[in-house]
Amino acid sequence: MKKTFFSIVILITSTVAGLAQAGNPLTLLKEVQTKTMDYKDQNIQFAMVIEAMGRDGKSVQRKTSGQVRVVGSKALLSLNGQKIYVDGTRMTIVSEADEEIVVQKLEGDASSYTPESLVKKYETGSNFQWAGEETVAGGTKVVYVRMKPKDNEDVRDIVIGINVRTKRIHSYQEFGLNDVTTTLRILQYEVNQGITSQSVTFNRAQYPDFDYIAPKGM
Repeated sequence: MKKTFFSIVILITSTVAGLAQAGNPLTLLKEVQTKTMDYKDQNIQFAMVIEAMGRDGKSVQRKTSGQVRVVGSKALLSLNGQKIYVDGTRMTIVSEADEEIVVQKLEGDASSYTPESLVKKYETGSNFQWAGEETVAGGTKVVYVRMKPKDNEDVRDIVIGINVRTKRIHSYQEFGLNDVTTTLRILQYEVNQGITSQSVTFNRAQYPDFDYIAPKGM
């Protein structure tokens, strides 16, 4: 995802980028997915901007930032003052400000900030096209792939930015049919740092006095 390391030989980076642009964008996305799924653990810091038209016709932006740690199929997302634990078929939201715990069955968008979910978007996409390239801070080459999601009444198209050298996601943009644009950019991306599964697993004993709201049997 994030350009963690900078390319030493710019010429090599440029050559690889040229080859990627000449190839099939779907092939590149599959390569990114394979690498992402192979990581033992991931620690990602990101910034997100949601842009929409206000009632006065002017663009309104809502900015936020967060962090997600991933170990296997488990993840811990820290966003907007909440801790969101994702584990298989359930999502547990801990709000310390409200002293409340809410458990939900995992829906399609619940894990949308994990790298696996972002790169898997292509599996339900069509009309893959190259959408340009650019060199960002530090000389990192990024190529962009545009695709249209299938059977999605809310999203017009998606653009995924890929760091050519590391084959990680650099950014993700989603353009809604309601003229809402969501942009997620990776600020820092670390892998295989020895993060334990326990550290991203919800433990109710840590919040003994919090209200616990969950479906029956969960």
